[in-house]
Amino acid sequence: MKNVIIHSYSIQDLTNKIDRAIEQKIEPTVAFIYVSPKYNIRKLVVELNRYPFLVVGATTVGEIFANEEYGAREKEESIVCMLLDIDSSALALRLFQVEGEDYYNVGKEVTVWAKKEFSNVALITITSGLNFDNDAYTQGLTENGIEYAFGGSAGDDLILKDTFVFSKENFSNHGVVTLALDLDKIEIAGARAFGWEGIGRERIISKAYKNIVYEIDGKPAINFYKKYLNITNDDMPQVGIEYPLEVTMRSGLVCYRAVLEINEDDGSLIFAGHVEEKSKVRLASAKGREIIHYVEDSISDLMKNQIDFEPEIALVFPCCSRKQVLGDLAIKEIEATYKNINVPLIGFYAYGEIGAFPNGYAFQNETFVTALLREKE
Repeated sequence: MKNVIIHSYSIQDLTNKIDRAIEQKIEPTVAFIYVSPKYNIRKLVVELNRYPFLVVGATTVGEIFANEEYGAREKEESIVCMLLDIDSSALALRLFQVEGEDYYNVGKEVTVWAKKEFSNVALITITSGLNFDNDAYTQGLTENGIEYAFGGSAGDDLILKDTFVFSKENFSNHGVVTLALDLDKIEIAGARAFGWEGIGRERIISKAYKNIVYEIDGKPAINFYKKYLNITNDDMPQVGIEYPLEVTMRSGLVCYRAVLEINEDDGSLIFAGHVEEKSKVRLASAKGREIIHYVEDSISDLMKNQIDFEPEIALVFPCCSRKQVLGDLAIKEIEATYKNINVPLIGFYAYGEIGAFPNGYAFQNETFVTALLREKE
């Protein structure tokens, strides 16, 4: 599984470096390309269309990469690319333009397509659109037969206006780009790290629909944040990303949900994932630098549990909130991941993280998701 990582600050420089890599080092079959929204996505897609390899692309809240040449890096307002030479017969890619709001059936449609490509399949999948219901989408995947899916929700440098996914043929601000992997030819394993802790007494979600929370304890949801954090509407939703809701669902499962938008007219909050009515919630805060150790432990546990599994590359999808909380120390999470796996990696800071594997809940916020891949002999 030969690979080359490219980092650039212009589309022209990116394509020049891709050309040189193809001439000198690699015959890629797929490229992961993550890019700040400051760049012209339409122009980028046009430039990429001349290459024969598949493209999995997304806009970000920061770009991540690591290998022997660069060390571990996390950057902003740049472009990062991993060219990967892997058996093309083990890959299939499709960009789904989403119309309407039936996101569960989008997940089902992706599953049907992927299973037609490979009977034993895993997915790398990235979504776009601030109103995209990732929870329903991932339920559509897992409830229709997808056990392994990794990825995230595209970002836009915390502008919270428009996010994009793209292939080399097209792009979408409300869609899904999905790479299907043949598990008969590729092995995959994943880990997920948290690091947030609930604070204060629990409250009850008294009115909600999917990812929109209207009332907490019978009062407008925005009041909950304004009261406990002493903030105004202007401080949201950025503050809501750093202080997510810790949600204890009726099933007893605990997850974390970040605020993406507010509705000042009715005082509701729009979260990156579903929040059940009657679930118990409280604010959560990061455990400071300690959240880095959660990433280290998640990778260490994964490697211990995967006997004879030696990964060749890693894909990482950390939540943008971790970057907000850690600031200049955010690189420590990337360094810790790279040190523990010691293989080239690429990723981006996301608005939500997809990490579906057996016995795990597929869509989360505030986490650090890692997927390790290797080609079978």
